[in-house]
Amino acid sequence: MNRADIVEYTRNHGGGTDLSRKTVRKALDFVIQEITRTVLDGKVVKLTGFGTFELRKRADRLGRNPKTGEPLLIKSHRVVVFRPTRKFWEEGTDKNDPV
Repeated sequence: MNRADIVEYTRNHGGGTDLSRKTVRKALDFVIQEITRTVLDGKVVKLTGFGTFELRKRADRLGRNPKTGEPLLIKSHRVVVFRPTRKFWEEGTDKNDPV
């Protein structure tokens, strides 16, 4: 599902059929922009029933060049981490699924 699919689905199933696609797209873009800005400012974004976005710093570590096998230093860097709520694991998995 991509951004256009989300906009269309929201209009058809979210009670927004009276809203234009442009309006729904602007609202979605605004929410994504604010989540991004907040996380990059170092704050945690918690969306109840969905999950948590946060910024973490990875320390320097030793890696290897896959072609040559030569060791190399991977510098510390920031990464965005998403932790889904328990609801994802309870409703989204099949007990017979080996994943």
